[in-house]
Amino acid sequence: MRKINLILFIIFCVLFLVLPVGCQQVPDEVKNRMENYGEGGQIKKTEVSYCTVEELRNASIEELDHVPGNLKLPKKVDFSGIESIENLVLKRPEDYDENKDKIAELFGVENPEWDFVEGRILDYPSSNWYLYQGEDAYLSVDENGVISYINEQVYDEDEQLDTVERIHLNREECPDMTYNLSSGQIPLPEMLEKTQEWVDGCEILQDEFDYELRTVCVKKRPDRTHRLALVVQRMYKGVGLNYLAGNGNIDGSEYSTISYVNSEVDLNFVEPDKPYFLFNYAPVHIVEEESVNEVIDFQSAVNLVEEKLSGFGKVKVCEIRIEYMIYAEMSENENDNKYREIYGEGAVLHTKPVYSFLIEFGEVNEAEETLGVFESDEYVYVNVDMTDGTIITDFERRNFHK
Repeated sequence: MRKINLILFIIFCVLFLVLPVGCQQVPDEVKNRMENYGEGGQIKKTEVSYCTVEELRNASIEELDHVPGNLKLPKKVDFSGIESIENLVLKRPEDYDENKDKIAELFGVENPEWDFVEGRILDYPSSNWYLYQGEDAYLSVDENGVISYINEQVYDEDEQLDTVERIHLNREECPDMTYNLSSGQIPLPEMLEKTQEWVDGCEILQDEFDYELRTVCVKKRPDRTHRLALVVQRMYKGVGLNYLAGNGNIDGSEYSTISYVNSEVDLNFVEPDKPYFLFNYAPVHIVEEESVNEVIDFQSAVNLVEEKLSGFGKVKVCEIRIEYMIYAEMSENENDNKYREIYGEGAVLHTKPVYSFLIEFGEVNEAEETLGVFESDEYVYVNVDMTDGTIITDFERRNFHK
């Protein structure tokens, strides 16, 4: 049963990445102002102001000329760590499964007997992978770079785990609580520091990206020791690859021609020296980059979100990030395998830099967070393309409406 549940979890993650959703309905009050929009639903340049990346680093809530009445903004934003804004071309790995024995060694799995699995999503062939299922571990290595590992000697899916702390490291300090190990106690900040050290040294993650801890969930076991679940974000020159968007809706465009995907690493620890669960979610590498000299300024982005949320009442924006949304340009030929275009080995993807406004919405089913942090359950988002003002949301998928 445990193996089945784990496989279902991985399949759910894959389907969340690739299954398309419908195109968003444009609200009536926005339709009434469509004369302000150009082709493809993009705001005309006359409606927004632009700034340099250097100017963007100094943006703040305090210096906004206009604070919308329908938005409760966070107390601060911090864009100071952004080195540059780029248009990136990304590519999924190819033949990554050739590394399976080396990866098994990294997790202490000796002489694994691999099963070859032909990947399929619905009726379409997808990436293939190699699977090891033993008494000590579950490990799968996909030809496109996805890795899933679980230490079967530690993980117990029937354990009832209560959440004692949920920390969003982007916007709040780590509490000075005690983290209980079977071997003793350490402060939680020290546990996270050691976890970051493991991430920095992980051979699987040695590439052009930096990796930063984001959302942390501390769980208490029946024996009063703790487990640590967390999301790790890929960063490039101070800008993170988006991991919350998944499929989104674009105002004024045909959704069938584009699909958004996530990229992250999910980890669970008991002890700080190695994880008992790892899911390397849609890894990519950079094949092209082009610097963006000017972007829509912060005030203009706030104004666009204010307009988008007109009629929704007052909404709470928990956090505002600058990130790269990853997307695949989809074939319009219905007979083409669109899942290969998104998820197949060697698939070519693109990015667009966005202001990501995370809006408080929904509750997390913490009982289901046995193998990851369901951070996307906490929010809906309004993402503003930093180059042309296009609005991307997940309102329809999350059933968020006036």
